[in-house]
Amino acid sequence: MIKPTPPVNSAASVSDQVIKSEMPLRIALLVLPASLDLNAVSLDTPEMAKQLSVLMPDLHSSKLLETTELVSIKVDDFEANLTATIESIEQGKIVQISTPSSSLLMMHALKAAQNRIHPHAQLAAMQIQAESDSADPALTDTTLAAYSLADSSMAKALSQAKRKSDSVSKRFDLPELNSTEQFDAVCTLIKDLASRTHHRDTESIGPKQATSHYWFTDHHQARVVAINLTSSLQNSSSKSSSASCISFVVSQGTGFIAPKSIIDTKRLQFVVCADTQAELLSELTKIKSALTTEPGSLLTQMRDNLVSYEKSNSDTASISRYAITLQASSIEAMLQEITAMGETLPNVMSENGQYASQYKTPAGSYFTAEPLGGADQSGLAFVYPGVGTVYSDMFSQLHRYFPSLYSQLEREGDLKSMFQADAIYHLDPKVTPAMQLGDLAIAGVGSSYLLTQLLVKQFNITPNFALGYSMGEASMWASLGVWNAPHALIEKTKTDPLFTSAISGKLTAVRKAWQLTNSDADIVWNSFVVRSPAEPIKAFLPDFPHAYLAIVQGDTCVIAGCETQCRALLAQMKKRGIAANRVTAMHTTPAMEERGNVEQFYNQPLEEVLPNQIKFISAASGDSTVSNANGGLDSQVVARSIADTFCNTLDFTALVHSAQKQGVKLFVELGADRQNCTLIDKIAKQDRQCGGESTEANTTAANGSSYCTVPVNAKGGDDITTLLKALGQLISHRVPLTTQPLIDGLNREIALSQLQKTATTKQLKSEPMSNLTLQGEV
Repeated sequence: MIKPTPPVNSAASVSDQVIKSEMPLRIALLVLPASLDLNAVSLDTPEMAKQLSVLMPDLHSSKLLETTELVSIKVDDFEANLTATIESIEQGKIVQISTPSSSLLMMHALKAAQNRIHPHAQLAAMQIQAESDSADPALTDTTLAAYSLADSSMAKALSQAKRKSDSVSKRFDLPELNSTEQFDAVCTLIKDLASRTHHRDTESIGPKQATSHYWFTDHHQARVVAINLTSSLQNSSSKSSSASCISFVVSQGTGFIAPKSIIDTKRLQFVVCADTQAELLSELTKIKSALTTEPGSLLTQMRDNLVSYEKSNSDTASISRYAITLQASSIEAMLQEITAMGETLPNVMSENGQYASQYKTPAGSYFTAEPLGGADQSGLAFVYPGVGTVYSDMFSQLHRYFPSLYSQLEREGDLKSMFQADAIYHLDPKVTPAMQLGDLAIAGVGSSYLLTQLLVKQFNITPNFALGYSMGEASMWASLGVWNAPHALIEKTKTDPLFTSAISGKLTAVRKAWQLTNSDADIVWNSFVVRSPAEPIKAFLPDFPHAYLAIVQGDTCVIAGCETQCRALLAQMKKRGIAANRVTAMHTTPAMEERGNVEQFYNQPLEEVLPNQIKFISAASGDSTVSNANGGLDSQVVARSIADTFCNTLDFTALVHSAQKQGVKLFVELGADRQNCTLIDKIAKQDRQCGGESTEANTTAANGSSYCTVPVNAKGGDDITTLLKALGQLISHRVPLTTQPLIDGLNREIALSQLQKTATTKQLKSEPMSNLTLQGEV
């Protein structure tokens, strides 16, 4: 029931004692949808209860609304509302306090724990202080006086919360807001805390930089927010002014804001499954008709479509041969996608058509007439990129869509270090490309680890194979459940001489190989990408002993070494090279000086239960998978394969061909950007052009439709849009996966839409009554 806010004096007896107490408050806070009226949930239709079960599952399952008195407070005088709220909570009640745009449920933290409710945040302290309590006669400036008051009030709040000032993650001083604005501002900060979102000052970033990203903290350090609400009051009779301050200390809770929906009214998706061309066209017509006649039920249509897909794919015997994924940004755009797909489908299905056996649109719609990822084909490979693919602000929005994943990663290890967040999310975007080799390696492995957990644990995708480009091999072993403690390598990578000085930095391994003394000048090292086959480069290398062929990758190669000799080699070849401006001696002859150290570095304990269903391919394993004499994995064989890869020329072309020979058809890149997909596409193109001169693997690729690359991330693209496009491709290739995260998001969108519709209807019904005037009234 809705109760009016009690007068301040009537609440003061209990609330003042609590607020002025030296003990922390321990009040649990849950952010509610603004249109959710909890009184209506307990008294109204089952539909409202169903919406609550979707939007607030902990609260619904606790039955708390049925067993505990609920007090509803509409914000009108924030200070008085707060004291009334604390009064009610001390009496064992729960309180919903709200404005038209924000709503909070507040209760004692013990009550939340007893009912297994995970709060979004916890109010640890609240202090209300007037200027007269702390006024300093020396402070005549109003602004300085306000800051003095805020500092004094916050000091008391921190003391009540039993926290030191250095434990506060962020402090916000919000002056001169009315009561509604104060509450809305506090709710916004609690939402940021519960969604672990850090917002940047828009004036300090460029137009292409992310406005927000994940709120990183040091390992095992909770996020704590300090909030000051200051206001001044002008006394017209005495012509004097006074000020007051409400200070809060709020810490993160064990719960988090529900994930944002991956698909919604601005990001649409439908899946069409069938065994024949006629059936596919028929299903396309049905979707087009439904969108045209019932556009208002878009969310429900998309949800029901995915539920149907889930059911049809739960039984192996009922899985259709073909699947089309349709994606668009609006209903109008979706209708155009359907039309284009219907017109193109016969050409794609035709064996002798002028079109390839796949069709995709810029919006993300995708169809292949030759699925490569079915359970019976076992051709799915996860591909892990090497050092240097990470970029500024990468994955800045992913945490809003997968909060449970980030929470899991935060529990497992130091997420801030794993991402090298201080550099990746630095306000100056030039910091990221200038990172040291070890830091780039850590961030690269971290990005691959995150995306692997996302596909494996959120979408239940399991690869048949795994391979990596250069240091991507380390990402492979770290990400797929082989190493027991991959997080232990983070600090080791930052401090071990192998990465800080041997093959990077001072290049001590190179100096030793070149027989340089301490008195010799520093080495000026660089690497260059050059469009050339390997053989012409090898022919010139004897004339340039300090230049090396480091990597072979399709129609390009990478040479590395003494910058002067590399440039001279390029001039001799009459080729232009693109400088990487990165110091690393990996894949060069001097790296062999460190082969033993590399093997020792990566000799890590393995998990007790290994992913035996995955075949691991190394650049050093030839045309077979990595295994010991018994056909299994052990620490030494893994470390040896990494060392052999790192310390020798990397032939990525040969690695791709080896993977194809062993059955890989679908290459899914798991890491920042899509560089490996681009390289594999170029290798396949080169193979087709070579035709009969190529190997068996090349000939397989030359057939034109027996391979496909799928990037999960792309620099410059929207994180979620790129991910959704990748899922669309995998669905069409019949890769076993679940779309439950998409369904869950749509269910929340539908519940919110229904809730808003109900609230709007009630408001419209009440407005005519409030506007009625009796005859004769003026």
